[in-house]
Amino acid sequence: MGIGKVFGIAVALAMVAWAAVASPSIVHATAPAVTSFDFVDDGVVANCGTFTVVAHYTGTVKITTYFNAQGDPIRRLFQGTARGTLTNSVTGFTVKDAPSIRNGFLDLVTGRVTNVGVDFHITVPGSGVVVLQAGRIVFDGAGPPIFIAGPHFPPPVQMAMICAALDR
Repeated sequence: MGIGKVFGIAVALAMVAWAAVASPSIVHATAPAVTSFDFVDDGVVANCGTFTVVAHYTGTVKITTYFNAQGDPIRRLFQGTARGTLTNSVTGFTVKDAPSIRNGFLDLVTGRVTNVGVDFHITVPGSGVVVLQAGRIVFDGAGPPIFIAGPHFPPPVQMAMICAALDR
């Protein structure tokens, strides 16, 4: 497992279980349903050629589902926090990825997904923050993002940045 699994789950939840924060004006709406869990995740997350990246993460996830007056789910909110380390499997060099905080919103009526937060905040001792993926990104269905604010990189670029940070 590892960071790929943790954030893969987060992305899957975003597509299936995230929601816009509701400010319901409906007086008789069903109360929101809340699910939460803690996780520990370990495993290889990338092959950097001369070494692999081993991740160890712990965190919490909370999912809130909002309903309309008829009791139909209309929005989901995913809130996740993770703290972890990424380690070069050959040298043992380790960097911190903390905190990673995501608030994801899924409108179950329109399918629009909005992610807000810090997906990666990787710090190298003596160098400071070397990988930062944060801000707001909006998807309208399965296509590419329709809005991006803040630094966001495609997964291959993210992994290249992580490999470079751990190549010591």
